[in-house]
This record gives sequence, structure tokens and C-alpha cells, in this order.
Amino acid sequence: MGKSQRQISCLSVLLLVNTITGGCFPSYKQKNLTMPWPSETHPQFYWPSEGMTPNQDSTAFIYATSHVWFPGSGNNYYGAEATLDVYGLSLEPGQFSQAGIWIVNRGDGQPSSLKGIQAGWHVSPAFYNDSRTHFFTDWTNSGADKDCTNMHCPGFHKTSSSVSPGDVINPVSGSNGDKKYITIRLLKDKSTGDWHVHYGFNGPPKPVGYFPKSLLTGLVGQPVEISFCGLVYHRKPKPSPPMGNGNLPSSGSAASFSGLKLIDKDGNDHPVTTDMSTRMNVPACYPITSIDSGGRFFYGGPGCQD
Repeated sequence: MGKSQRQISCLSVLLLVNTITGGCFPSYKQKNLTMPWPSETHPQFYWPSEGMTPNQDSTAFIYATSHVWFPGSGNNYYGAEATLDVYGLSLEPGQFSQAGIWIVNRGDGQPSSLKGIQAGWHVSPAFYNDSRTHFFTDWTNSGADKDCTNMHCPGFHKTSSSVSPGDVINPVSGSNGDKKYITIRLLKDKSTGDWHVHYGFNGPPKPVGYFPKSLLTGLVGQPVEISFCGLVYHRKPKPSPPMGNGNLPSSGSAASFSGLKLIDKDGNDHPVTTDMSTRMNVPACYPITSIDSGGRFFYGGPGCQD
């Protein structure tokens, strides 16, 4: 897929977000590396030590916040599930906002060895030519050199006759408190090694399709890192966009992830009932709460003054 067509992806920001606070799960030592980021038009390079400001384009900013499970201590998982509130945002080209699940392997830590998948909801006017909320999938097999959103290039195999990556999510949560949600389930099939995507709108997740094992050779037989993530992007003079529904967790009405689960190699669910490590680069703008005993956390905010 051409670089000019690639969508902004949480997968490509994994090495950028360099603030990690400890939980009860294994920690990961961040490395001070450059990381190619597929912007709206072409990759740019960002230094973790400079926050998220690109060293080649001082007008573009990316912010992410997430709960992360790191492989280790004899516990390796190969899938995850979460239920996410979905919202409508009035954005313009030069702005982007998303929330979803990432499953990745960092390889040797170099950008070219990053590989993984993700799914969730996002609003991306530059990609869809609208400001509607869409269900999305994304994969990358070598950092910024090979990645694809939805079905804009060969890779994802759709099996559902009713749902496709890129579909509009409608209706979304209303301002009166009427919540709409999606449930995302990503997991590796033990027998085939393929990575399956399940999606449910206001209901249990059902199969949508899969990323074949042959597409993601870097995940074959490798432990994975799992993140529950919110991410925003903007290019000045457009302002920093909302993450989630634009409310801070302290407001009591912020966006949430709930029903968090980690999935083992045999497909068994393990509900997340204790806190995990968090990764944030601008906690003052887009904070995240601890995970409660019911497997829920709140995240997001209205934007940053950058």
C-alpha cells in the first residue's frame, strides 16, 4: 500500500509514548529510538525525548494513553476483549481520534521490526472524507513500511456477510447519557495461527474475519504485548482534538473501556480485575484511571494547548 494512503495507527506510536507508571504486571524498559510515523501524507520521525513533536514537521502532534499488559513472568496471552463506549466527534482533516485494542510484538526494538494488529473505533476525516465514527482494523508487519487499514489492500480476510472493517457505527452515544458501545475481541487461533477479529454493536462480539498467519510472520510463535488504547492526532493550525468523548475522567462522565479480558493460547478468557501498567505521554491532557475490580477504566480529555 502506498505511503500516501496509509492511515494513522496506534501500532506505529507504540515506541513513541514514553511515560509508563507501574502496576502489578511486568514492566518494560523503554528505548530512546526514532520511530517512523505514517502521517496523513507521509511518514515523519519523532523522538521520545521530545514528547510527540516530530523533528521534521513542527506542526504535527500525536498523543496516546493506554493500559498495557507486558509478556513475562510465565504468563503469555494471545488475545484480548473489551467493550468501548462509542462517540461522535466533529473533526476536520488534520484531526484524528481513536480507541481500540493493540496486539503487537516489538521484535528487537527497532521500528522496522514492529508488527501487530489493532481494532476499535475512530473518526478520521482525511481517511473517509467524513467526520463519522467508523469500526476499523489495522495491521503492520514491519513498522511503517508495511501496514494497512481496513481492507484498502490485501491482507484481512472478511468472513462476515453483515459487518466490514470501515463500517460506520450508528447511532453513537448521546449527550443525554444514552450509551452505545462496541465489543472487540482479538485472538490467535491455536490450530491455524491466524488472528481473528470479533465485533459486536450493543451486543456480544461475532466473527468478522481474520489476519492470516502468513501476513504476520513476525507474530508466529512470539509473545505479544496487549494495550487498551486511546489516541489523537492533529496538524496545526487545527486544534488538538478530543479523546474519547472529550470529558476528563475526573468529570465522572468520561469515555470508558469495560469488560477487559486477556485470552490465553487455548482461547480461555481471563477477566482483568487488577490494575495494569499505564503508558501516557501527556497525562495532564488525556489522563486515564486505574482499572477497577469490574475490569473498567475511564480515559480521555478535551485536548491540549500545544
